[in-house]
Amino acid sequence: MSSEEIIQQLLNFVYRNGRLPKSDEPGFEKLIDATVKTFGSLENALRVAGLLTNDQRVTRFRKPRQSSIAFSTPKIKQLSKYPQDYFLNLLNLKRTQFHGSPAPEGTPTWWERRAKAQYNCSACRKTIEKGERYVGRKTLRSGMRGIYGYRGTYSTDYYHIICLLRSAEAQIEKNIESANLEVEGIKKEISDYRQEVSSKRDDIVACGNTITQAKEEYEQSHGFLRRISKWFGSHYTSWSKNKEISRLEREIADIENREMPERQTRVANLTSRVDNLQHRLIELRARIQELESF
Repeated sequence: MSSEEIIQQLLNFVYRNGRLPKSDEPGFEKLIDATVKTFGSLENALRVAGLLTNDQRVTRFRKPRQSSIAFSTPKIKQLSKYPQDYFLNLLNLKRTQFHGSPAPEGTPTWWERRAKAQYNCSACRKTIEKGERYVGRKTLRSGMRGIYGYRGTYSTDYYHIICLLRSAEAQIEKNIESANLEVEGIKKEISDYRQEVSSKRDDIVACGNTITQAKEEYEQSHGFLRRISKWFGSHYTSWSKNKEISRLEREIADIENREMPERQTRVANLTSRVDNLQHRLIELRARIQELESF
């Protein structure tokens, strides 16, 4: 469990129960253990979460304290902890600035502010109330001449922040699923290559046995003509089988030195990508949960 998840669960406990958790809280043994391992103590974790000051002790909050400042903070102050453009950065919606030339057609311009009027959300089609924090987007649509000149017409969209977060969450889940499927496919290819290498090694052993058998038959043969026939047969068998052994060894080397390492690298890259997406998904879900509680 990450430190962020621990803090979020502690906050959720406080919001639901109106008090700080105890070190022996029933039903929360796993959370307390994870908290101690990550922060050293429950008290340290509560201080990091802003639920406890340096001159307060956990034992002072054994009983519910609904009137505590930490629990009666207005929702507007909770929202203010997010700095300006926080959600734009979180969603990677900061448009690159194009110096000295206009942005390419279709490049959106994003902004984040509080609504000065009522808008309709382009995602859920519900109203964005006046004073509510939202994200907007303006996109240039090329084609017919518009009020901004020959370049085209700008269209503006407005979004609830939580709608964009949910959309990003769904896309990340889809990307994780796709990456996991690709990893499974590549792992199957690696497994097939290992079986192929094992089969080729068995073929090399069989070729060696054939060569040995041909030599033994030549050495055990009697009669001049028979020995000459076995001699030619033994040499031909040795030549053909050695040629086949060389081919099999080249194919094995190609699989072990190129095909399998290439796929193992792809698996490592995809696994790393999935880990990054998982961390980002946890962060988005934490923000969604916070916004839903407001």
